[in-house]
Amino acid sequence: MEDQLRQLKDIFDRFDMDADGSLTILELAALLRSLGLKPSGDQIHVLLANMDANGNGFVEFDELVGNLPDLNEEIGNNTEHLLDIFNSFDRDGNGFISAAELAGAMAKRG
Repeated sequence: MEDQLRQLKDIFDRFDMDADGSLTILELAALLRSLGLKPSGDQIHVLLANMDANGNGFVEFDELVGNLPDLNEEIGNNTEHLLDIFNSFDRDGNGFISAAELAGAMAKRG
C-alpha cells in the first residue's frame, strides 16, 4: 500500500503543474484522463466538488487519496472494457495480437 501511495503521489506531483500541492480542475481532468477515464466537463465539476473537503476549489493529495475507492472502481471498469476489446482482437487467446488477427479484425470493421 505504501508503494501505491508513493506512486500516486508521483503522479499527483506530475499533474500539479504549478507545484502548489493542489490540483486545479484542469490538472485533475488531465490526471483522470491519464488513468484512462474520460469524464465530461460536468462530471469533472461534480467530482471536484465532492472531493474538495476543505472547500477551497482545489484537490489536495489527501483529498484525492480519500476518494480512491470511487476512482478505483472507475479505473477497474475501464480496464475490463479495454480487456474485452483486446480479447476481441486476440482471436487465438494467446495474449498477443498478431498482424493477421489485427488485419482480420480491421477487415471486419471496414
